[in-house]
Amino acid sequence: MYNIHVILKNRPGSLAEFGKILGENGIGLEGGGVFSTDSISSHANFLVENGKAAQEILIKKGFKVLSISQPVIRKLKQEKPGELGSITNAIALVGINILVQYSDHNNRLILVTDNDKLASEVTTDWAV
Repeated sequence: MYNIHVILKNRPGSLAEFGKILGENGIGLEGGGVFSTDSISSHANFLVENGKAAQEILIKKGFKVLSISQPVIRKLKQEKPGELGSITNAIALVGINILVQYSDHNNRLILVTDNDKLASEVTTDWAV
């Protein structure tokens, strides 16, 4: 799985166009979200099976793809309060910054950090 980070225009229909283009090309979204940072653009981060194909299709259609990365995918024990705090604390204690966090359709935690390799190592207690 890959996290694709795309800049969308902050206007009605931008997310619809993004989703439609990927869907028409057989690429499903497994989780993610969009966050507006100003009146001009929004940052979209979504989990996809084939990051390279998604990137090529979106660039061809004029979208700005900032990055494709293999995120850290972990499973929190939903019945245990404080799990998000525990895993993010384990990451923070080694000086890693979390850049993106969301859940996928399987209720797994998706993390993009400034050091995904080390973040994976320090979060093995939550490995899928």
